[in-house]
Amino acid sequence: MSKPNFQILLISILLILAIAGCSSMPIDSTAVATKSGIEGSVSLTSIPLNTPQPVETKQTSSPPIVAEYNLGDTTITQSIFPEESRFRNMPVRLNGIIGVPSGVGAPYPIVIILHGNHPGCPIPEGDMVDRWPCDPKVEQPNFRGFEYLVRSLAAHGYLALSINVNAENTLGFGEPEPIKRLEQIVNLHIQALAKATRGEQNKFGVELNGQADMSRLAFVGHSQGGEGAYLLTQTEALDASDAYSRHGYGPVYGLLLVAPSANFVGAVEAQVPFAVILPACDRDVFQQEGQHFYEITRLSPQQTTWASSIWLEHANHNYFNEILSDEAVTRLGRPDCNPLMTPNVQQNFLSEYAIDFLRAIFDQDTGAMTRLGMDFQTQMPDQLYGQPARIAALAPRSDRQLLLLPSNASELDTNLAGGSVTAEGLILTYCEEGYYVPAMKPGSEPCKRVNLVVPGNPAMLVVSWSQKGEALHFELPEKSDLRQFLSISLRAAVDPLSTLNKADTYQAFTIVLVDKLGNTASVQTRVDEPALQFPIGNREENDTFDGGFFTGRVPLTSIRMQLSDFTGVDLSAIREITLLFDQSSSGSLFISDFELVR
Repeated sequence: MSKPNFQILLISILLILAIAGCSSMPIDSTAVATKSGIEGSVSLTSIPLNTPQPVETKQTSSPPIVAEYNLGDTTITQSIFPEESRFRNMPVRLNGIIGVPSGVGAPYPIVIILHGNHPGCPIPEGDMVDRWPCDPKVEQPNFRGFEYLVRSLAAHGYLALSINVNAENTLGFGEPEPIKRLEQIVNLHIQALAKATRGEQNKFGVELNGQADMSRLAFVGHSQGGEGAYLLTQTEALDASDAYSRHGYGPVYGLLLVAPSANFVGAVEAQVPFAVILPACDRDVFQQEGQHFYEITRLSPQQTTWASSIWLEHANHNYFNEILSDEAVTRLGRPDCNPLMTPNVQQNFLSEYAIDFLRAIFDQDTGAMTRLGMDFQTQMPDQLYGQPARIAALAPRSDRQLLLLPSNASELDTNLAGGSVTAEGLILTYCEEGYYVPAMKPGSEPCKRVNLVVPGNPAMLVVSWSQKGEALHFELPEKSDLRQFLSISLRAAVDPLSTLNKADTYQAFTIVLVDKLGNTASVQTRVDEPALQFPIGNREENDTFDGGFFTGRVPLTSIRMQLSDFTGVDLSAIREITLLFDQSSSGSLFISDFELVR
């Protein structure tokens, strides 16, 4: 063979090998892998993504590196099945999208994005369950729906991964044990990232040596991915200070739950800052059940960190994920959902919110907290990032002097500061948390559990008045010095089914402080206080329960008043705080979380 021909042959062989090395082998859908760890096919290069970058106001000068990766095929263990079961070792593909910041600043905090329980492998015609695994050509890549968020976060200094968790949600390989699959999938991705950032094996296809700060982690989860992030953090104690020594990564600094489900039991109060974004027009988690995580946290004496719940008007469930279409064909009885927020606007909202959320948890950025609506020195906004929204804001328990949660009916007699509670002309009803019908709890009819949706079914108080000037007095112990506090806060919502409320009209009331000398200072709620707007929806007949049914939603959101606005009293010696219902002739409100906040 002549030398030139040998060179041509050698070049041809190298080209063939290079092309073969850039392709990944699909999982064999008929066989079950038996090895543990990352085995089988591995894509040695990542696929660059060329989709448009969202508009950002604080983007770094150098664009981030964003790529799709495939770490290969492996198995995870389903311990609920016996050793001999074909479901014991479950095949999974470890793929996703990674975004790495450019420029200085490494190592960067890590953000793991978990998509929701949307179809992965197709369901055969005439069947009700998918077949797992399936050819990657037909598997729905739900993780790609958050490429925009990966890109946005990486542009702002966070190493972000959107990982494929279809295996967590499938019923096509045995009935799953909640979170057990997810724990293994997440762990395999993060352990692979840890190796790459140590300069060891790197199958992500982008330079990662020294790039990831394995000791700073946050989760963003959509739908069931949000619930999964919350429960995974708790079951694996990823929020504990010793998480790094036990797992090689962590602790988790915060959780951002986007339209989360609440299907599983066992959740307790969060030990890290978290936010829940509730899209008002959600037709998947259609009663905004993810509010449950906020409610269990605010009721807990062990609550140590801040939390926020954002009621995002006009938003739906699916548009946070850019590969999904609207989850509903129509929204009958929901005039508040016309028009619906567009996908681009909804995704930009999440990007902007997530950036500030991460700044708040990792850097204690006070400006970010203000933009999140969590500055307790300001009144509550009616917009976030240019979109109509309302907020329930929870400060750490150590920064709150509680007057009323309520957690039981005794708070109608003695407030949580130790003083008496006196109702002047009002009708009060204590509502336990949870859903129930009047037959289960006689006398609970004013709670309207069967007549309307208050997301989270919180423990709350129904306060009704039939003439102007009725009041609810909270006596404080002697020497109650309020100078250490910034604001008075409570959550409220207007009952749209009560004839005491005028339709399409804001409610209002006054808070009055009385000092030891009898001096008074009062501040009224704003005429357009966001929490006191009349809910939008239709009243319909209810064939099962008396009182009709309201088609809209009635979220409890926060009202804040600054103590500095109460002039003419001695804040170092306040003996009483009063809710005075003097701005309307009648009304009925749901209220909770009446407190002083530092």
